Amino acid sequence: MRTKVKLVEGEEYAIRAIRGFREEGHSLNEIYVLAHDDDRTVGLSRLTDTNTIGVMEEGMATAFANLFRSRGDQLRAKMESLGISALEAERYEKELDKGRIMVLVWYEDDTRTFERTDEDLARRREHPEDVAIPPMGGIYMSGPGGPGGTV
Repeated sequence: MRTKVKLVEGEEYAIRAIRGFREEGHSLNEIYVLAHDDDRTVGLSRLTDTNTIGVMEEGMATAFANLFRSRGDQLRAKMESLGISALEAERYEKELDKGRIMVLVWYEDDTRTFERTDEDLARRREHPEDVAIPPMGGIYMSGPGGPGGTV
């Protein structure tokens, strides 16, 4: 499995990163979002129909251990479960501490080269409706100004 990572400043840029991965031919099943705030991760994942890193990706032992870890340790363990080295995970976690969002794609490298043809890419461009990404005005916001929050 291979992993590509994009760190972005906010939800709007996360949506753009997701679109970029889709234009490269990755399916929504291969795309994950991760933020330091769990509510932000879940909200953005639901909004964009992408994945969060869960038991299926982490494995039962790591998921159970995460119940007793700090949020930073949890995030690093989640990243490592998708093929990111411990050193990179530490660096990325520091960026998530600053409020950035990680958009990553986790995919099989050996089949990717053979599956994607010019015809497949053209079909994706002709049928953008299979990408469920909202207009810019409807971006999910976590925190006090977000859905259900006070301003």
